[in-house]
Amino acid sequence: MALAGAALAQPPDLTVDPQTTPPSNTEMKNEPWLDRAHLWLFNSTWRSARTVDGWFGPQADDANYYRKTEGSLAPSLLWDEYDGLQPKLRFNVDLPLPRMNERYHAFIGRVNRDEYVTEREMSSGAFPSQVGRVEDDQTVFGIAYRSPKEGPRFDADVGIRLRFPVDPFVKGSYVFEHGSPADTLLSFRETAFWQNSEGFGLTSRFDAERVVDLKWLLRGTISATFSEESEGVRGYAALTAIRGFPNRRAVAAQIFSQGEMDADVPVEDYGIKLAYRRSVSRDWLILEIRTSLTWPREKLEEKRSANIGVGIGFEAFFGTDEFLARPVTF
Repeated sequence: MALAGAALAQPPDLTVDPQTTPPSNTEMKNEPWLDRAHLWLFNSTWRSARTVDGWFGPQADDANYYRKTEGSLAPSLLWDEYDGLQPKLRFNVDLPLPRMNERYHAFIGRVNRDEYVTEREMSSGAFPSQVGRVEDDQTVFGIAYRSPKEGPRFDADVGIRLRFPVDPFVKGSYVFEHGSPADTLLSFRETAFWQNSEGFGLTSRFDAERVVDLKWLLRGTISATFSEESEGVRGYAALTAIRGFPNRRAVAAQIFSQGEMDADVPVEDYGIKLAYRRSVSRDWLILEIRTSLTWPREKLEEKRSANIGVGIGFEAFFGTDEFLARPVTF
């Protein structure tokens, strides 16, 4: 939901001066532990980008790495009546590869497969929806290609799951966009993918979004996925509203439904989610509180009933202090 962040966020405030090298961990030894940990995380990631880029030739100047390395780390504690207590840790890091090509970057993160590989569901930011299963999360590493041109374009990714047995994947997407968020932005994305555990598959996704009075972002999403492992077509639909406020605050609401057409229970889950989000203590540290009311059902013998959920999480950004209004728990 990049547009949600771009349209409703305050102007970005870079963590480091683009003209100078970030301070070393030693230079920060007298600073509060939270700032030392944040700097250590940022320095570790941009230096990792420099190392990976060195695989493709001589390393570029350090500024090419620390200016463009960005990511977030998001621990959370979620609970609902259906799944019980679910502690989670999600992260996502983009690493520039200037020696390889400006169009490529490396990525590493703990993500939900239905968000990242198959692209069946919208990207949630740092961690998935509250009703998502913990075992759906995967730690992946790979290389991504992003076309620099505007209008119709092609994107591609290749990577592996970082655990035994390894689970390689490759995907390519054709993206077509028409309009603008100020009027109405229409987006169609067709993704072909292969993953060892999923086989070959296709995802068709349509999004329509609009920014109202530079305060509200409204988005509708419909997606359909078919793969060798799916039972018919997996469907997902959602209506999302995000409201940005001054002083780095935002609220969000979403109505959603998801299921699999030929499964024993075609409609797996539906309901509503609400979240409040704000910066706390530091510009780069975001607190998110959420609640939800859903009606999940996975098996025929289960009775569908109201499922109340609550959660709290933090999102720590590094490489940027930009406040993103989009929730990480949707």
